[in-house]
Amino acid sequence: MKDPVAGATAAVLVVYHLQSQPGPIVERLLAQLGVVVLVDNAPAGHPALALLPAHPHLLRIANANRGGLAGAYNRAIERLRAERPDIQQIVFVDEDSEVDVLPALLADPAVRELLADEQVAAVAPAYRDRATGLRGKHLQFESRWRLRYLPREVEGLHAVAFVINSMSVWRMAALQRLGPYDEGLRIDHVDTEYCLRAHRASLKVMLHGGHSFGHRIGERRVYKLLGVQLQAGGHSPARRYLIARNTLWLARHSLWREPGFAWLCLLRLGYEAVGILMAEPQKLAKLGALLRGCGVGLLSRRLA
Repeated sequence: MKDPVAGATAAVLVVYHLQSQPGPIVERLLAQLGVVVLVDNAPAGHPALALLPAHPHLLRIANANRGGLAGAYNRAIERLRAERPDIQQIVFVDEDSEVDVLPALLADPAVRELLADEQVAAVAPAYRDRATGLRGKHLQFESRWRLRYLPREVEGLHAVAFVINSMSVWRMAALQRLGPYDEGLRIDHVDTEYCLRAHRASLKVMLHGGHSFGHRIGERRVYKLLGVQLQAGGHSPARRYLIARNTLWLARHSLWREPGFAWLCLLRLGYEAVGILMAEPQKLAKLGALLRGCGVGLLSRRLA
């Protein structure tokens, strides 16, 4: 018999890359949690999913990348509300997520207390980039004008400005309150924008540094500039376009309420450009995509 908290938790697993083999991760999630929503986001369908056996706690959705990652999340949440009203929280899972951290995370008394707190939106473990071995750095809001970085290696619980969606556990009540994910963003900064909504609604996003998992973000490369170790993202030109477009669009729409975050977005675009110049191939293609994305993000009234 599953633990009550784990049994009231659903995993939303979105598959997109045709070379992935989701069978093992689906099997582990079904053993750990109450339900798994498997969203096929491959435009023409993922060939490996037809081989998965039926299971009473496995819900399948063919989304064909409509609305990108945000659309996949929205369809999964809608399905859970309609068919599984007993589910109290959702954990978002990537194709390559290390899900074996979930039992310990959900069994942690501090995490359980947070998941029962109406002022909390989400709880997440720390992530460590597989390519570089470095833990991700997390931000905290100090005021409208200022954010500060936590150290990479932190223990215990911390209220943070943002967490990545992968392996983050969101309370269903908070998802209901905050509304659907922004499908105009499609992929990049879908999680950032949603965490901003939580902040504006005075809901806490919590990081637990005592739990961590390996995560892959792009094709990161470590380089040094003036003796400081930095990371280049390694994303393709197409993703660089989306990153720039969405970053500048978020900066525009946050300028009044969170000017410190808007300024950070501009710094981030500069950081992306430096990383491309210092450590990545296809420099001209990626810088061109970054500039085009900035133009669209600056001028667009709505993202599509």
